[in-house]
Amino acid sequence: MFNVSDLVIVNNDPNKIIFIIETIDQEEVILSGYIYRIKLKVNINEISLADEKQIEKENKLLSKSFDRTIKTKTRLKTKAIFGTVLHIDSDKKFLESCLNLYKEMKIHAWGIYLKEEDIYKYIDNIICEITPDIIVLTGHDYFNKKDEKDLNNYENTSKYIKALRIIRQRFDNDSVVVIAGACCSHFEALIANGANFASSPKRIHIHTYDPAVIAIKCATTSCNQTVDFNNLIKYIENGKDAYGGIETKGKMKLLL
Repeated sequence: MFNVSDLVIVNNDPNKIIFIIETIDQEEVILSGYIYRIKLKVNINEISLADEKQIEKENKLLSKSFDRTIKTKTRLKTKAIFGTVLHIDSDKKFLESCLNLYKEMKIHAWGIYLKEEDIYKYIDNIICEITPDIIVLTGHDYFNKKDEKDLNNYENTSKYIKALRIIRQRFDNDSVVVIAGACCSHFEALIANGANFASSPKRIHIHTYDPAVIAIKCATTSCNQTVDFNNLIKYIENGKDAYGGIETKGKMKLLL
């Protein structure tokens, strides 16, 4: 009845979020969000195929988010060098979407596809070779709704933390801006371990473009100014419930 790459919904989900089937192992199915950075493991009896109307609705939401972001293009009276971005993502489709957004916004970005469990293994070599101004660590995550403080109840937060600790051994919070996390990640733990911005304070879903939108704002804010988080959060679908952070300087430099 179901095949890998089918678009489905979880029957008891009131929001009818669309997922892509990643793997099928007898009765167990691994799902990843179609436009949200969430991953689930469910029984095959708990899902149904998404219909065209549901798919069209999410595609429109994705396009709306893209269009809303590119309308914020910085128009400077003088020439400037925007901050550079290293975007590491465990979802190839999301990575490609975010790279297109960076390109549209004239932000130089390197995109690397790595599964969450592999990021910390390669991050040291990557950042030494690339030396970006801004690093995005994202992909998918999941919170099982048990003890919120226990990292064991999160699918991938601890993996992002391992990578964060390695980055912070080389670069402090002012040298390199780090944006970390995905849907329902342990926000407080990510911030405590070195993220400048992280998801998700209210343990909710984040959108495909959310981490890239924050990276773009950091890249286009002057190095002499603090990133205007209250302005930035207007472009995050679920606002401060989805993302939080610490006071952070921008990475744009004006040419004199």
